[in-house]
Amino acid sequence: MMADDLKHKSRQHLHTVVLVWLVTCVLLVATWFHVQTRVTQSRAQELASAERDLSNLTRLSQEHVNRTLRSADQVIRFVQSRYLEIGDRLDLVQLTASGVIDSEIFNQVGVIDAKGIYVLANLPMKSGLDLSDREHFKVHQSNDGVGLFISKPVLGRASGKWSIQLTRRINRPNGDFAGVVVVSIDPGYFTRFYNELNLGTQGLSALYGLDGVARARKVGAKEEFGTVAASSKIFERMASGEFHGSYIQRSVVDGVERIYYFRKVPQYQLAVVTGLDMNDLLAQQRSATQALVLQASVLSLLLLALAFALTRRLQAIQREWAARQLADLQIQDRNAQLDAIFSLSPDGFVSFDSEYRVKYVNPAFVQMTSAMPVQLQGLDVKEFSAWLAQRSEPGTPWLDLAALRAKVAGNKPDASEILEVNGNTKRVLKVSLRNSESSSVSQILYFRDVTHETEVDHMKSEFLSTAAHELRTPMASILGFSEVLLDQAFDPVTQRELLGIIHKQSGLMAKILDELLDLARIEARRGKDFRFTRVCLQDLTTDMVKAFIPPQGRESPALVLPTEPVYVMADSGKLRQALLNVLSNAYKYSPAGGPVVLAVSANEATTSLTRVWIHITDQGIGMTAEQRGRVCERFYRADASGKTPGTGLGMSIVKEIVDLHGGELAISSEAGVGTRVSMCLHN
Repeated sequence: MMADDLKHKSRQHLHTVVLVWLVTCVLLVATWFHVQTRVTQSRAQELASAERDLSNLTRLSQEHVNRTLRSADQVIRFVQSRYLEIGDRLDLVQLTASGVIDSEIFNQVGVIDAKGIYVLANLPMKSGLDLSDREHFKVHQSNDGVGLFISKPVLGRASGKWSIQLTRRINRPNGDFAGVVVVSIDPGYFTRFYNELNLGTQGLSALYGLDGVARARKVGAKEEFGTVAASSKIFERMASGEFHGSYIQRSVVDGVERIYYFRKVPQYQLAVVTGLDMNDLLAQQRSATQALVLQASVLSLLLLALAFALTRRLQAIQREWAARQLADLQIQDRNAQLDAIFSLSPDGFVSFDSEYRVKYVNPAFVQMTSAMPVQLQGLDVKEFSAWLAQRSEPGTPWLDLAALRAKVAGNKPDASEILEVNGNTKRVLKVSLRNSESSSVSQILYFRDVTHETEVDHMKSEFLSTAAHELRTPMASILGFSEVLLDQAFDPVTQRELLGIIHKQSGLMAKILDELLDLARIEARRGKDFRFTRVCLQDLTTDMVKAFIPPQGRESPALVLPTEPVYVMADSGKLRQALLNVLSNAYKYSPAGGPVVLAVSANEATTSLTRVWIHITDQGIGMTAEQRGRVCERFYRADASGKTPGTGLGMSIVKEIVDLHGGELAISSEAGVGTRVSMCLHN
């Protein structure tokens, strides 16, 4: 009977506990369902409000763009008409002064004739400026149906400023092409307007072309021109016929998640976009959500506390057992972690027992000193110090552990020693000591391999010394001749000669500084600013040779190119810089003349990549094997006489550029015969 009562009470207790937990679970589910519903509703309200605001802002931006472009087109049509009437007698400067052309909006207004020469402008310009290669000229040259063309942001060759070029074709009465009227709009004109929209530190306002290139883009206080965002949803939606709308997306440019609203600008291949950072937009909603979650959490905790009170004793026993088990596991885990750290650490550790004898030596220390761990275990402090002193280099003798321990006891900030050991390889070690309060370990020695840092410091000192020497030479000439000019009076011919020397040495010093900055920029960014595209080597080398001006009396470089196009993945600007450096050297170091040949060849590789070679060959003074081995060192010049001008940095820049392209640089040369520099790239 008693057994039945005990079973019955046990079942009642179990049923009561189950009922309490069931009610608790129902209340918890109802509480958090309410929280989720409120959070969802508040988020939807915030997004709807933001969408309305952004819609109004994009409409405002759209009207601003329309007014600006209509104003620009009116100026273009006016200049187009007047140019057809009076030709080169059209005075754009007077029109600007009289207010017909608004110089606050437009960087420059001008006319390009049928040959691509910039013949008229409202600002001073270089005579005979050739713009025939510019897109905003070429697009009208053979096509009469383009209408108003709006270019991507370009650095104006005439104005020297970043500009959006708006152009219309000029037709003679018989329909012949007479040139182009061009109006340059400062992209900053749009970003200054966007500054008034106040969209927050990560808010975005932008004017995009339907080609996906930003004519003007402002994120917070940062202005950008020419940014490419062609993969954004906006262009896909406009291509399907949707000319305004909103969407949420993580930016393809800067990775910030925003809610966007876009509108296509009527009659133009442009769209305006505004966006709000989702983090800023939902900050207040998140605060409200956190407060609601906190309230729900407090209520949940109260419900759980009531439920837990009925089963507290059983859980207390379980917690105590679990805590004991967890403590054992933590101790085991800590021991395993310490064993792994000491075994796998690249730094060396040597521990001493309570009697100051070597107790443990980790593998890294054995590798650093080429020691056998069994030989070291059991050595006392003096014996270990003597053993370590035997392996130290004479230039950095090891004193003993007593001196290091005295530093630690004196609380010196640099309680360490530098030790140079000569095992399998020469290493520089930094030795530190730490006392232990453990009953089984008295002290631990820590050895860190600082060989690489020491070598880097030496290289830095050597480089600074060389750079200072190279800069001191032209600076001495500048100071000396300028002092002579200040102290003495000379006839005009001598004075001009001395000023010429000062000018030449100043140019040399400026070139050294420019090339040093190029090297520093390339090394610091490690190719992050490279823009790799698919480059046709025939086009690049042909254009480069056309633009290259050889020394007086010398022929232009001869081109040897394959008949089939050869492409590589490269930064065309950086590759052009490397080729020009090598090409300049080919002429500089072949003063007696002889042809300079630039050849391109492609060899099929066994992998999916094709190895492409660019060879530049001269018939100059050549180099010895020793000179060839050092030609890419900074400030190294094969001609040490000083007769051949140069900084000794050109080939260093070439090697850095080729390396960051993942390519190879090969140099073959023979003294008195000539040199061939070969650059290997991959397609």
